[in-house]
Amino acid sequence: MLKKIFAAAALVILVVLMASCTNETDANDAEVPVNNTTGEYPSPWLPDRKTIEVTTQFHIPPLDLRGYDMDHFEVEVWFLDRINFYREIHGLHPYTIHAAAAVTSIEHSLENRDTNSSGNTAADGRTHQERHHRWFGYTRTLVTSAHTSSYTVADGPLTQEGVIEIVDRMIETERTRYFILDPSYYYIGIGFSIQENARGRLCITMASLPGQRAPHQARRAEERIVHRQEYLEIVRERQGWTPAMQQYLETFREERDWPMEDSLADD
Repeated sequence: MLKKIFAAAALVILVVLMASCTNETDANDAEVPVNNTTGEYPSPWLPDRKTIEVTTQFHIPPLDLRGYDMDHFEVEVWFLDRINFYREIHGLHPYTIHAAAAVTSIEHSLENRDTNSSGNTAADGRTHQERHHRWFGYTRTLVTSAHTSSYTVADGPLTQEGVIEIVDRMIETERTRYFILDPSYYYIGIGFSIQENARGRLCITMASLPGQRAPHQARRAEERIVHRQEYLEIVRERQGWTPAMQQYLETFREERDWPMEDSLADD
């Protein structure tokens, strides 16, 4: 759950997690709860069980080191709207903001900004999956993926038009499209911060519905490709996909010189 509040002039994310009457405490932050049963954020798909509600605050420092005001929650919506624009064209359900994914993304964006680095690996060497343990939990049942990239931001406060340009540039990369347009992902978190030299650090975390991690890990590479295509057809049927929509998509991708099927091939 995300809620916008002001505390000591700092933006704060309230993260509410369900725990089976227990929680773990991270060594770097007091009272950071983790769901020891499933490791996932509450959702309509979680089974009924005896739970307690634990709330922790995640304070967001100033995001733009050039000195311009930047509201994470406003910028997050700008990114979400443009990403979902591409999802809709491809017959996919829109992403929903997920609190654990959002905090994971903000943390990594800030780390890349403050260390002048890029990539999905943390400064201390943790992989993106190890980074996800912090807020999703070690025993999570969601499939999670990460995207990071860097962009030079125009002088002045970040605008919605600037965000649209960033997403449009990001989506041009086939490997990025493969993940962003994955039909099995339902949740997303977005972090964006800017260095003094106008270098913007984008981090995106995507997640599936609960219960999908074990089946995903059990599939071989070729089985994952088949599953993705089969699930895409199911999703498009649910979204009311029509031949006219398919024709529009083909024209849309041809105009951009994109292949009809994206892959994980290196760019």
